[in-house]
Amino acid sequence: MPPMNAIRPLAPALALLLLAPACQDPPAPAPAPASASTPAAPPPTASVAAPASASTPASAPTLGSFGELVRTLSEPGGEFFSDNLISNETSYLQVAGALSARPEGGVYIGVGPEQNFTYIALTRPRYAFIVDIRRDNLLQQLWYKALFEGAESRAHFLALMLGRPHDAAKAPPEGASIDEILSYTKKNSPDEKLYTETLTRVTARIEGPYGVALDGKDKQALVELTRAFFDKGLDLRFELKESSSRRYPSLGELFAATDPQGKKGGFLASDEAFRLIKRMHGEGRIVPLVGNFAGDGALPALAALLRKNGLSVSTFYVSNVEQYLLDPPVWSKWLRNVKALPAASDAVFVRCYLDQGKKHPRQMDGHRTATVLQRMGDFVEREEKSPSRSFWKISTEGVLE
Repeated sequence: MPPMNAIRPLAPALALLLLAPACQDPPAPAPAPASASTPAAPPPTASVAAPASASTPASAPTLGSFGELVRTLSEPGGEFFSDNLISNETSYLQVAGALSARPEGGVYIGVGPEQNFTYIALTRPRYAFIVDIRRDNLLQQLWYKALFEGAESRAHFLALMLGRPHDAAKAPPEGASIDEILSYTKKNSPDEKLYTETLTRVTARIEGPYGVALDGKDKQALVELTRAFFDKGLDLRFELKESSSRRYPSLGELFAATDPQGKKGGFLASDEAFRLIKRMHGEGRIVPLVGNFAGDGALPALAALLRKNGLSVSTFYVSNVEQYLLDPPVWSKWLRNVKALPAASDAVFVRCYLDQGKKHPRQMDGHRTATVLQRMGDFVEREEKSPSRSFWKISTEGVLE
């Protein structure tokens, strides 16, 4: 495996065989206001090991150093037809209740950007691996890791993310609603100095404690990523590389989203959810990888690591990735990779279906996407009998109540 900074994109002709990271169309005294990046991040954890707690028992294995896992489990990356800085799945909380009711523990696997944090907070795994074909997604996840580690609160996290000033004395208190936090954030104007501080801090963390080498292209990607959040703030939206007339949800709208019962359920909706993700990042238990779901590198290597350490997958957020893997030779490799993963008997896929003219039976009013849970084991059994040739079939068979 070459070092991460030596990874080159695959040929564009392979792009449609690769990973889709989001549901997409084919093709004390009151202190003075402080710098949003003032607090020091906690010291790095030398190895990825879970602490003793109800969901992460003391016997949880040490998997290796964070940087080593990123390097050795990843494979060469590829391109995709969108820059997925944020999700576009308005229905992502459709399964929140079902996920939160599942037993904690196990291993979470996901794809794409910030939506993973909500699913991790809901499922409370020992470890989480975020696997995406785009190296830029790995860089963004490392960017998020630095923000979580440096943030003292949800309001501070948003200030770091968006390059806004943060005054702890004036910020909403612990226990505030997400609407209060978003309203507070909107009142603060972006500051170029804070943008520069965030970018400098993140880059230093990645190359230093995280142990991931960055080349010039990586550093430029971090510049563009940080600038996008700084310039557009809570109005940032998912974008296709080719212009589209569709209006996708904004970052603020995703943070304020509700589940079918009207409950705010994103990872910033509660201090408990935020602090769980912050703690897991501080302990190196959320590991981003570059990988193709139907590839010969990341998922097979991850499967071997999990088996070696007696760990099982409990939740696998696949979004609508399979829509791009339906070519028979590619599909067979995807199925091979799923079968190789050690999975709990009740392990589930979280799938997103995008309405392109045919409405999903579970699609809610006002949404163009539907999010469903399906058993991983049932999927393998069905595919061994009759391989799927349509994403409609995949996303509608065996949907859990």
